[in-house]
Amino acid sequence: MKPQIGPRIRALRLERRLSLAELAGDTGVSEATMSRIETGQSEVSAPHLYALARKLGTDIGSFFSTETATLRPGVRSVTRAGEGATFTTPRLSARLLNGDLRHKAMHPFLNRTRASRLEEVGGLLAHEGEEHVFVLRGPLLFCSEAYEPLRLDTGDSLYFDAAQPHAYLTLPGGEAEFLVTSSADAPHPLAKDLPDAR
Repeated sequence: MKPQIGPRIRALRLERRLSLAELAGDTGVSEATMSRIETGQSEVSAPHLYALARKLGTDIGSFFSTETATLRPGVRSVTRAGEGATFTTPRLSARLLNGDLRHKAMHPFLNRTRASRLEEVGGLLAHEGEEHVFVLRGPLLFCSEAYEPLRLDTGDSLYFDAAQPHAYLTLPGGEAEFLVTSSADAPHPLAKDLPDAR
């Protein structure tokens, strides 16, 4: 079942008493686009998910489910094969792994892409944090602002600063599958469900 990301973003925004304009302005999208995202008329990119989570003081997993637990000592999370919330954007198809834990410092995604041109994925995008990619089935082409495109084959891995605009592509007619783990500042657990202090 496709997760209702837009309504979850809207519910979290309203809990924090933020206007649509405030949320849009602080996450780099227009107010009209944010409205379309909240109503499910527009997809949200992974980089914008990171910005939204930061602004809303929550974890990306909370956009996919209301049944998440706060990471604390001794807690673990298991995602079985084929499980995990999935979503698709022009950039890639993604499966969120271990999304039942919030306030964690790493976010693992199992991704697939068939895109072979930057125009297909909306160009290069960036988000805060660091990112590690491990190619499960290549080839994967890593495009970034600072370097020439880098070909990664099955079994290759890459670690980089995610604030560097980047995108993942594959060869024409192909499909690449890859595990991405991104870091993000974990929101303070005490503020997780409280409106922003004013």
